[in-house]
Amino acid sequence: MRNKEHGMTPLEMVKIIEGVPQATLYRHIQAMLDAGIIRVINEKKVKSVSEKYYALNEMEATIKAEEWKKASAAKKRDYVSLYQLSILTQYQNYLKQVEEQNGEEDAATFSMVELKLAEDHFMQFQTELNELMTKYYHASGKEKDAPVRTIALTIIPES
Repeated sequence: MRNKEHGMTPLEMVKIIEGVPQATLYRHIQAMLDAGIIRVINEKKVKSVSEKYYALNEMEATIKAEEWKKASAAKKRDYVSLYQLSILTQYQNYLKQVEEQNGEEDAATFSMVELKLAEDHFMQFQTELNELMTKYYHASGKEKDAPVRTIALTIIPES
């Protein structure tokens, strides 16, 4: 749910998440709302129906380290699948936007690298990467007209 400023209606979500029945989506929305993962940021009256706009509660949508440690392998796979699905959905939306703006070049990048690092260097790498991401995350809200850019990382400690 990437539109933090304006939110999204369930009908907008159904168009993005293809193949999910509307009733299923509404159940998931209610579960996320009850858990505080998403929140209603706007409500508009459309005919006789009140249309709600939902946005992500970023702090509630994160998994605490203790929760992650206690999660089963199946639950962790579910989280990773949801993460990858979210990235795929954002990329599909991006490609659609590129196609609609004839002539715009696809500027998305992908990279994968295997690093052979001792544990202390690996921990240092993760710390520096986290500091860099945090620095730009906190600076990102200051540029009102700048486009939203998604940076997604997956680190697999040993593969």
